[in-house]
Amino acid sequence: MNRILILPLASALLLAASAPAAARGDRDQDHLRAAAAQGQVIPLGKLIADVRARPPYSDMTYLGGPQFDARRMIYALKFMDGSQVVVVFVDARSGRIVGRKP
Repeated sequence: MNRILILPLASALLLAASAPAAARGDRDQDHLRAAAAQGQVIPLGKLIADVRARPPYSDMTYLGGPQFDARRMIYALKFMDGSQVVVVFVDARSGRIVGRKP
């Protein structure tokens, strides 16, 4: 009987926990669209192409799924370097690489 109650309860908790993150993501996208419309940020396609043209990223595979931090105006772009994922942080306003992990 406990198993029957645990699964629906766990599902409900997971859905409730993800709602604030989804709302925050929507706000980030809205902020990004507004900034792009006003010419405050470089278009994502151009940022990706610029990073991919620079060594050592020109030898890496771009994985897609960029993430955007609207508060800092930073994109996180994922690349595959052999068997390691490399995340490159790019300023959306200037196109400058501001960090990398690892």
